[in-house]
Amino acid sequence: MEAPSPRYILTRALFLITAVVVILFGISFVKKKQRQSAIIAELKSISSDSSFFKQFFAEDAEKSLVRAIGLIAEANELGIAPEVIIDRGLGIQPDYFRTKEGPDEPTPREKIIRSSLRANYENFRKLGYKPDFHTLDTMKDGTLPPIPSGPETGKKPIIATLIDASVSPGIEKVIANLEIRPPLSEGHASSDIEIATAKQLARDLADAHIIEEPVRDRIIGKLSEVFKK
Repeated sequence: MEAPSPRYILTRALFLITAVVVILFGISFVKKKQRQSAIIAELKSISSDSSFFKQFFAEDAEKSLVRAIGLIAEANELGIAPEVIIDRGLGIQPDYFRTKEGPDEPTPREKIIRSSLRANYENFRKLGYKPDFHTLDTMKDGTLPPIPSGPETGKKPIIATLIDASVSPGIEKVIANLEIRPPLSEGHASSDIEIATAKQLARDLADAHIIEEPVRDRIIGKLSEVFKK
């Protein structure tokens, strides 16, 4: 029997290598899509009304926020931009065949969730965090690792409230009221911008019927008293 020619052997080797590469690429692609779907499902759970606005405990609200930001950071690494993955978590799908001009107006609750998650993701990046394995793995448990760079390097970040619980008891359990920040200095006083942001949140929560208008007015009144001090 005649031995195979070198050209035949080379052709077969190239075919096998190509087949292996295609199979590995296919497996990687499927795993990537599966993980993207899992991230969307987890974000949908966190973005639901019963989770985002009605946590039983403040600690659970804080952990849910951290997990959500970790999911957004991971999705960005997988090729889905933060604003897109947030919308997908809200169940908003891109409409490639729309016939009317302009996007659909988001509901007041969707606006709150979008604003909260976008702002906290930006804070996450401003603190120097990178979506490496250690950071994302730690965030799956609802915990942020020490700040990796900048003037607060090595310190633990905090989950602050925009509206303090002393102003509105129970508001510390609302994810929309939480913000990832560097540790505060002793004797920290709320800035004008922080107070204005807290007032706007109170208005937004009332517009979304999360709180009633008299509660909104009471919160804004108390925040105004803080401003006068």
